[in-house]
Amino acid sequence: MRKLSDLKATNPYLRLGTDVTELEKSIQTLGLIAPLVISTDNVILAGARRYQAMLNLGYVEAPVMIIDRNELEKELVSIDENLVRKDLSKIEIESHLRRAKEIYQKIHPESQVFSAQTESQQEKVLLPAEKFLTMVSEKTGLSPKQIHEAINRDEMAAPVVKEARRNGELSLSQTNEIVKLNQDDQLQAIDHIKDLPVREIKKFVKIAKAQGVQEAITATPTLPHQKEYLEIDMGLKKLIKKLKQLELEGIEFSDFPEETQELFAELMKFSDGAHFPYLTNQEKDLNSVQ
Repeated sequence: MRKLSDLKATNPYLRLGTDVTELEKSIQTLGLIAPLVISTDNVILAGARRYQAMLNLGYVEAPVMIIDRNELEKELVSIDENLVRKDLSKIEIESHLRRAKEIYQKIHPESQVFSAQTESQQEKVLLPAEKFLTMVSEKTGLSPKQIHEAINRDEMAAPVVKEARRNGELSLSQTNEIVKLNQDDQLQAIDHIKDLPVREIKKFVKIAKAQGVQEAITATPTLPHQKEYLEIDMGLKKLIKKLKQLELEGIEFSDFPEETQELFAELMKFSDGAHFPYLTNQEKDLNSVQ
C-alpha cells in the first residue's frame, strides 16, 4: 500500500484530466481491482485514471505493484498500458508502437529482424523481430502487418504529414503512399497531395522518385472537386455491380421497396438514363413517371 499523496504523477505517458466518472462508480461498487503500477521512487507508471478516480473519491492510500527495472523497461510498461486503451488516436498508437520497437531493440539487441517482400515483390523491407510483433499483436489485436505499417508511418512521415493527418486532411491510405517519399519531398508535396485521390498519389510518388517533385506536380494536376468526383464514381460502380447481381437473381426494379425506388428516381434526375444500359424500358418509364 502507498499513500496517494506520496505518489508522483510526472510520467509523460499518463493520461490525466480525463472523465473518470464511470471508473469512480466501479471503484465505489467493486473496489480497486487492479493495483497502480509504480517505480521504486513512487512514480506512477500505469494506472493514472485509477489514481485520479481514487483522489476524487477521497481515498488516502491505494494498493500498488512496484516495478524495479531500468528506465527503458519502465517506459515500456507505460507504453503497454496505453496501447491497450481504446481512446488513443491512430497517430498516438503509431508513435507508441514506434517507441516500443525502439526500446525492445535496445533491451534485446540480440533479437533478429526478418525481411518480407513488398506488394510489388521488387524490394524487401525489414520488420521488427517476430517476437516483438507477436507480443504487440496479442496486446492490441492488430496484425503483425498492421503493426509494421503503423511503425513505418510514424518513422517515415514528416511533421507536416502528421499534422495534416491530425487535422483530417490526409487519410490513412494517402499517408501510406506519401511516406514512400523522403521527408524533404513530403514537405514540398503535401499541399498538392492532400487534394489527390490515392491512385493519383501512387502515380505522383512514382514520378517524384524518378524525376522530382515538381515534375510529379505537373503530371498530376488537381481538379476542382476531384475527391467528390472519385467518391461518386466509386459509389456508382458499386451500385451497378449490385444491380447486375440482383438482375441475375431475377429481381426486377419493380421488386425494390418503394423507398428505394424513390431514391433511385432522385438519382436518375442527374442522368438521362444513358449511363444505366441495364435498365429495361419499363423501368425507365417508371422513373420518368416518378
